[in-house]
Amino acid sequence: MINIRHKGQEGEREFCRWLQKTLELDFLPTRNLDQTRNGGADILGIGQFVFEIKRCEALEQRQWWIQVVASSTPSEMPVVAYRQNKRKWNFLISAKHIGLDKGFIHLQELEFSNWIKGYFIK
Repeated sequence: MINIRHKGQEGEREFCRWLQKTLELDFLPTRNLDQTRNGGADILGIGQFVFEIKRCEALEQRQWWIQVVASSTPSEMPVVAYRQNKRKWNFLISAKHIGLDKGFIHLQELEFSNWIKGYFIK
């Protein structure tokens, strides 16, 4: 039987490596080891971004979005990164980026990579 907690932790580590490679960072992003006790983002130290990481087969995008928005401040940018087995990462970002007041939009890995690089590569 798969340990769900272990799968979540491994997903966070995997995403940190993906983010480091994608953004060509000279450091490995850090998992928030206090998130169970104190709440907050899954990944720390990536500018104004608040990342919620999900490694699961069942998609609960609306629930995930509510969770990441609740753990971010108005000056932060909430992002849900999720990956199902044998698939690439997918992302939810605020619909404000396309002029809507509420909700989220879905980006695939390549689209998200190009979008987020704009915040780091000038």
